Amino acid sequence: MTPSVTPLSASALVIPVSRWADDGVRERTRRTRRRLLVAAAALIDEAGYRGASLSDILAAAGLTKGALYFHFRSKYALAEAVVVEVERSWDVVVAEIAARGLDPLWRLLIETDAYVARWMYDPLVRGVGRALDDPELRDLRSRWLSDWERATIERLEQAAAAGLLAAEVDPRRAGRAVVAVANGNYGLADGPDDLWARMSESWEGLLPIMASATWHAGWAASNWSTRPAPALEAYRLAREP
Repeated sequence: MTPSVTPLSASALVIPVSRWADDGVRERTRRTRRRLLVAAAALIDEAGYRGASLSDILAAAGLTKGALYFHFRSKYALAEAVVVEVERSWDVVVAEIAARGLDPLWRLLIETDAYVARWMYDPLVRGVGRALDDPELRDLRSRWLSDWERATIERLEQAAAAGLLAAEVDPRRAGRAVVAVANGNYGLADGPDDLWARMSESWEGLLPIMASATWHAGWAASNWSTRPAPALEAYRLAREP
């Protein structure tokens, strides 16, 4: 029996924007903590992990050393907190996409769009991307990328079980390839718009090989190629302390 392809509405292609995942923190503490995380991420994105001094971060946040050390004992602890917020806020995005009831391949496409959009415009994710290039944060980098690869493979395993992949496709190898391609695009892209275009082109090359003929035909006939690109302002506003 040929598996059916999930009909897709235009709203299903809209990328969920990042949201803070710290609602359990008291309001006053939360505001201070967010100011520190945003300032640290912005300066790390600009100057690298080693180039972003604690004094510069405090100046950008408009806070004192006392406020910093109340929350974080070191620059490493501050960088780790940015990574944790990125991970937890990503879980919120994934849950929102999951609630749309899409098949695993469509879900993977939209999750990857959301991942790329955060790379493009979420100031915390941009800071993390730059910070994790530093050898001191190698353990955090491995955790972050391993989780992404694991989730991608899981989505492709679900797609294979549903008959949405070509019979010869190995979900594990395909998942590793998707993450490698996305990282390569990130490294080669000349700015956010180029990154979005490169990842779109990559899917146009990967899906004819990976997907079943039925699923691919449904995707090719969809409005995916004209889906709305992410907007910088939405991500900036979402991360205001």
